[in-house]
Amino acid sequence: MIKRPIIDTLEFAHKGQHQTLQLRSEDFSRLTEESMIVNDTVQANVTGGIQEDGKPFVDIEILSALQQTCQRCLGLFDLQINSRSRFIIASREDQLVEIAHEEQDVNTIIAEKELDLVSFVEDELLLVLPMVPLHQDGECESPQIPGESTNLISPFKGLR
Repeated sequence: MIKRPIIDTLEFAHKGQHQTLQLRSEDFSRLTEESMIVNDTVQANVTGGIQEDGKPFVDIEILSALQQTCQRCLGLFDLQINSRSRFIIASREDQLVEIAHEEQDVNTIIAEKELDLVSFVEDELLLVLPMVPLHQDGECESPQIPGESTNLISPFKGLR
């Protein structure tokens, strides 16, 4: 396991800091075995800054590949993750509502003195996973039952 980096969100944003994380599956406590990390690596880039309107933000970019089980055919498939999100930092809870009214489709977080970046990355990774993992249309394999013959004879063949 890595040493878990902790940031002060407002200071991180005001100083325009950047943190690159190379994380492994053992760093994530909430990912299940149904989502195995391919090559055991998740790369996350976290960048702070100030928008033109003066609002502090934290950008997070996650690059990885996960192997998931298709819920239709139970076969494995690779899911490429290339996620980017921006979070506007509100220093007070009442600002969260103000920011939501000003800007549509914006993520907001309350300023924290100690934000665990690994947990933050894991939260975002979990949010980008599909609720029901499925192959793309037409890519599923028909499940084969062991010992089952593919040349089935209908029990109704002789009935008329």
